[in-house]
Amino acid sequence: MSFLYENEEVRFGNEFPSLLSFFKGDPVKPLVIFFPGGFHLGRISYGHPGCNEMDFLAYWLVKKGYSFLATSYPIDHPVYSDVYPEFALSDWGKMVAGIVNQFISENGLRRDVICINWSASGQVVRPFNVACKSLGINILFDLVIEASPPFLIPSVYNSGMKKNKKNMVNLKDKIRSGFWKLLEEQNKINEKEIISEKEYVDYYIGHMPVALMGVNKFLKNGEFVVDIERSFEDNNFFAFDEYPLIINITGDSNLAPEHPLVDKSTWAFLMTRKIYHDYFVQSQKSGTKMTDRDFKNLISYMNKLPNRLSKVISGNHFLLVGKKGARSVANHLEKFDFEVEKIKADISGILS
Repeated sequence: MSFLYENEEVRFGNEFPSLLSFFKGDPVKPLVIFFPGGFHLGRISYGHPGCNEMDFLAYWLVKKGYSFLATSYPIDHPVYSDVYPEFALSDWGKMVAGIVNQFISENGLRRDVICINWSASGQVVRPFNVACKSLGINILFDLVIEASPPFLIPSVYNSGMKKNKKNMVNLKDKIRSGFWKLLEEQNKINEKEIISEKEYVDYYIGHMPVALMGVNKFLKNGEFVVDIERSFEDNNFFAFDEYPLIINITGDSNLAPEHPLVDKSTWAFLMTRKIYHDYFVQSQKSGTKMTDRDFKNLISYMNKLPNRLSKVISGNHFLLVGKKGARSVANHLEKFDFEVEKIKADISGILS
């Protein structure tokens, strides 16, 4: 049995392997890069053998002309020949940046890209942006879908966390069943079975490295150990000017209440600080003097941005799975491809 399917490959970046699937679109449009969440492969964005491709995000973005690259980090799954239990956020960012650089060169694509980060991959937004900048790749914006930013996740995710024999975080039955309840709800929303439980277990999920869990733990001497200093260096939440511009999408289901309740405000905090440092502080350094009227206009504009940079889609944590949610996410991404440039121009105009 082959564990790689049509249009899939495993490539190494920064000495780590990534399961990939690339769909080439219009080279004039930016490449869209997908990052999966905890315990998942990038297949969650494009599907499995025998699925209806219209139930997955890749189909709708390629239909709009975007090139699409689904990436994965190394989990304990048969697609990988080895496990990497010490894999951390900075490793993840450098790995994908190096691979993206390869695909851009091989396919004659723009060096301007758009990212989609789902769930736990919200933690790699900044490390990936830093790695891209070092390679001359520009992230136009990052679309985070029900995504956790890089700071300590509530202790419920840490409670009872155990490692398997390969020193990876064990995908416990209760975690797996929790994911499956969410997918069952997405099946109901879309009035069909998108992924069966067996397909989900076989094709999509596996045990993961502890440093990606968002609980300040790393593997040391065969044990999961809290290391606050290393965690701060790895995610560096407060490096506001090292983030790209971020758009936030959440669902509206109470099966996964954390993201609909807190994500908009959390990402808005990050973006407000980023824009302040990238635009206002830099303009002041260059000697720009703002009139009282322009400053009040800037205040008004900034206070409205959280609503402009955030959308709610019907569905739960897996809202990108199923035709309704996948198509809606693709539509929002296309709109923001234009909206983000207007926002950047507006702020620059007020400060000029």
